[in-house]
Amino acid sequence: MTEDIIVTWQRMRAELKEIYIAAEANNDAATMKRADELAAQADKIMLESSLKTASERAAEVAAIQEEIDKASAAGKQWSPFKSIEDELRRSFRGDIADNDHLDAGPNPPDSIPLQPNDNSNIPVVSAGWSANYQSLWETMTISDSWKKAATGIVTKLVKNQGRYAAVVEGTTIPWWFVGVIHSMESDMNFATHLHNGDSLENRTVHFPPNRPVVPDPPYAWEVSATDSIHYERLDQVTDWSLPSVLYHWHRYNGIVNEYKRRGIPTPYLWSGSQHYSKGLYVRDHVFDPDRPSDQVGAAVLLKTMIDMRVIEPFETDAQLISNPKAAAGELRALQLNLKSDWASHAHFELKVPSDIGYNKRDKGKKLGVRRLQEWLTVAEFETPIDGVFLNSTQEQSEKFRIAHGRRSDAPLDEEIWSILTAPMLRALSPVGFSSSTSLEDAVLRVAIQHVVQKPRGLGGNNKGPWVRLYMEGSEGDDLNWSAGFVCFIVLQAAKELGLDMPFDRKILVNDLVCDAKKAGRFVAGSSLESPAARRSRIKPGSLFVIRDGINWSHVGIVLRVNDTTIDTLEGNSGGEAGIGGANARSLNRSFDGKDFINLF
Repeated sequence: MTEDIIVTWQRMRAELKEIYIAAEANNDAATMKRADELAAQADKIMLESSLKTASERAAEVAAIQEEIDKASAAGKQWSPFKSIEDELRRSFRGDIADNDHLDAGPNPPDSIPLQPNDNSNIPVVSAGWSANYQSLWETMTISDSWKKAATGIVTKLVKNQGRYAAVVEGTTIPWWFVGVIHSMESDMNFATHLHNGDSLENRTVHFPPNRPVVPDPPYAWEVSATDSIHYERLDQVTDWSLPSVLYHWHRYNGIVNEYKRRGIPTPYLWSGSQHYSKGLYVRDHVFDPDRPSDQVGAAVLLKTMIDMRVIEPFETDAQLISNPKAAAGELRALQLNLKSDWASHAHFELKVPSDIGYNKRDKGKKLGVRRLQEWLTVAEFETPIDGVFLNSTQEQSEKFRIAHGRRSDAPLDEEIWSILTAPMLRALSPVGFSSSTSLEDAVLRVAIQHVVQKPRGLGGNNKGPWVRLYMEGSEGDDLNWSAGFVCFIVLQAAKELGLDMPFDRKILVNDLVCDAKKAGRFVAGSSLESPAARRSRIKPGSLFVIRDGINWSHVGIVLRVNDTTIDTLEGNSGGEAGIGGANARSLNRSFDGKDFINLF
């Protein structure tokens, strides 16, 4: 009896068990009976196989498989088969051997390697496969429709970066490598096994079956994903160059199969490119040569991640390096350019502190320890903000790392710093304006993007990273920052639109008013006697200022004009009379005591 007939028999029995369980749940006695009959026939063929020729066995097995297909099709009205195939879109496998990584390349004989599997052997991409991957990569083209689909997937992968990064912590595996597998195997469904998309409520049914071995189900996604990584020996891989990355995705799905036998570039990698058109496993071990895949292949996702800066540009044969800012979970943050002159002080706030550790103290203008303490406090791992790295800072730093799936002693690198500073990265990210967006609309959208990140002073009155951002690095008790907030928002909006700042930056509200009066942009509140006059002359996106006798004490952005009030977006608010406080937020204010400034 050959090994392949045993494998085929085991597979058939597993399929029939699924059919029987689903039929039983739906009280379908006819399908239950038919599943029992087919199981008996399969058992008989297996027992008698040693007495028959290979062709006789193959014919009988094919006949039973056809009957199994009919039973499965009959049950699709009620069973989970349809959702598994059409909704999860699992990348079904062919004849997988645990050691198919021994296959040397696309051209050698297409038989499954017969050598026993050596679990101590770390799979390494062969020269044959490497050259094949490189050639296909360099000639790959992707249509606009597939690019759009890939962009949507990559956006979701970046959003879930933290979960993927936690699973690969302590290995050299890039987080996005696991993310792509998650897309291919289960459409990024965190209720399913990373191995193959089966439900986490039980051990895996499809290949590889009965995983994880321990603990007992149900499983957390991270537990199952870690098991999958170990099972595939990915945690032993150290080469993450382009050919090796493509090879290990290919190996995860299976190398020696109908795609190779028919000379079809596997859709697991190349679907969505011109290299692949049709041919698909519609379920495990069943290949349809005319069925196209509707999944975006891993190589297409990889190219999209590079184009979207999730992965840094690389030279041939170089290791693929992740963009650490992806840890912020915001794709737009990867487009952020902090090297431009307008954002130089923002670059300081987002730069990883160096030379900080236990018992270290800030000296002079170096704020490394204090900046760490500030962002830990923002993340609700509060610690004294005093510039001295002692027990509290150490303990809260460790707790923060653990909470984000990192080792407690992981170094403070760019990725961890990006998680800490994620609110500021999101606030500074490009919004994505159209060519028809007005400056006022852009100002509103940028202001909202900032306010939702809850900017606030920290470590004393008018101090902290947000204050320094809006005040170009300055901070202090007597340094009110409402004007700095407004000017920064207008500048960020103007720069993204490709415009110059419409007025000179000022840090004093009186100076903003004086400049507006000189330029004819000032609108006295006393001239707006009716709701109609207010709506016609005050645009959302313009500025309001609060009169304080003969001076003006506070400035913000008009979000909405109502009959007797305005909705606002403002910084340095929340203190007495709603001014001089620690927060940037949205408020509602009356028209009384307000004047207005147009941007133009």
